[in-house]
Amino acid sequence: MANDADGTEVSRRNYLKLGGATLAGVSFASVGSAVMDRGSDDGDEGAQASNTVLIQDGTVVTVDPERGVLDEADILVRDGEIDAIGSDIDAPAADVVDASDSIVVPGFVNAHLHTWESGVRGVAGNWTFLEYLEKMLGEISSHYRPEDAYLGNLFGAVQQLNAGTTTVLDWFHIANTPDHTDRAIDGLADAGIRSLFVHGPPGDDSATWWSNSDEPHPDDIRRLHEERFPSEDGLLTLGMGIRGPDYSTDEVVTQDIELAREIGIPASMHIGSLGPGGVSKLDELGLLGDDLNYVHANRLTEEEFQLIGESGGSVSTTPEVELQMGMGMPALGDAIDAGAIPSVGVDIVSNVSDDMFTQNRMALQVQRGLDNQPTVEANEQIQDVSLTAHRALEFATIEGARALGLDDEIGSLTPGKRADITVIDTDDLNTAASHNPVETVVFQSGIENVDTVLVDGNVVKRNGLIHNPTAQNHLDRLEASGRRIMRESDL
Repeated sequence: MANDADGTEVSRRNYLKLGGATLAGVSFASVGSAVMDRGSDDGDEGAQASNTVLIQDGTVVTVDPERGVLDEADILVRDGEIDAIGSDIDAPAADVVDASDSIVVPGFVNAHLHTWESGVRGVAGNWTFLEYLEKMLGEISSHYRPEDAYLGNLFGAVQQLNAGTTTVLDWFHIANTPDHTDRAIDGLADAGIRSLFVHGPPGDDSATWWSNSDEPHPDDIRRLHEERFPSEDGLLTLGMGIRGPDYSTDEVVTQDIELAREIGIPASMHIGSLGPGGVSKLDELGLLGDDLNYVHANRLTEEEFQLIGESGGSVSTTPEVELQMGMGMPALGDAIDAGAIPSVGVDIVSNVSDDMFTQNRMALQVQRGLDNQPTVEANEQIQDVSLTAHRALEFATIEGARALGLDDEIGSLTPGKRADITVIDTDDLNTAASHNPVETVVFQSGIENVDTVLVDGNVVKRNGLIHNPTAQNHLDRLEASGRRIMRESDL
């Protein structure tokens, strides 16, 4: 439990009795009315901002190899940065967050998310990958209006914050018009999340954009780089979502990657879900590099993983989607063995759980199962598990930050890094008693245990309650948007 801004203690367990608003498990702090107006760049509206925050007496899992796990430790946050970590830090003017009976970890990094799909949750739970391509990218996406993109990104990002994720790679592939793109960016800004916004192709003509496409990436990305992302050190940064060799011609692949490098931004592509050969093609074209992010990669060959590792690329595994949709077994272990940067993401929120607790745990246990299988088939007993809980926590924090090129800023609780922090209760029924803090986070915790979240030093969730009046006052618009889109899609 944490102190509220006025020093009083308000339990999240009895908050609903006081009139908090809820949606899909998200509880909002009571606020006055707020107008959803993008006339100003007030993306942190509703967050409890303070120049100095002191997180006090927590079990701090730093994910910093030089600091490890600290008991009864304090974290001093000043001007959005982690200023100090230690014991009995004196900061009389600070806003104090009581982290006793809590575990403090770096905010999670969701390395692959189609945030816009938050408005159509629960429609794709029985779809194959080809059905997804046909129905989501071939039909539903064409009915999105700019305001639908805004609402999907706003509420999708707020739910990420609610679940302890402070950074997302938002792979936006409904850039149907510049207005769609601008409103999607507005949604992320109004949520107050950190994001690598990966600008993809339009979503209104799948045959043009996703079938051996000869259409180069929309030139609007130049405008975005100049007008919407003039700085490289803000909460929102820009990347390019390319189709890659699985979905576009060699000429387009070359043009797209060269454009991303001209602008100076990373590129992310879905690859290996339809079969191998894509990375070999990139190698043949001379395009490999440490600025490329490979999503899924399930059916790539061992040699292709070696090429990714040798070139410094990253692989983003999204285990629940991959297992359901028939893409293949998650390739986390292949990425690790090849020396590629391993990361974990959610992917498609229209059919799977969108929290990193679930996805990271699934990624870990599936890989353990794969590693155990040869021993099982030999009718023998394993002597050790292949990946540790601490390694899994790294996938969701520092490795995700490396995959997004943000590891100098986030991913560990290290003085000098930005203060993206998640506080997890250990006095809940499913987390008490906590004998090993890392295992409690990785194996026992869930969204319901996320008590407090800071992004860049701003408190965006406290006492289990989200502080975002823009989102709170427009819950009904998200639901209406989703109903209209599905009705017009006639699915």
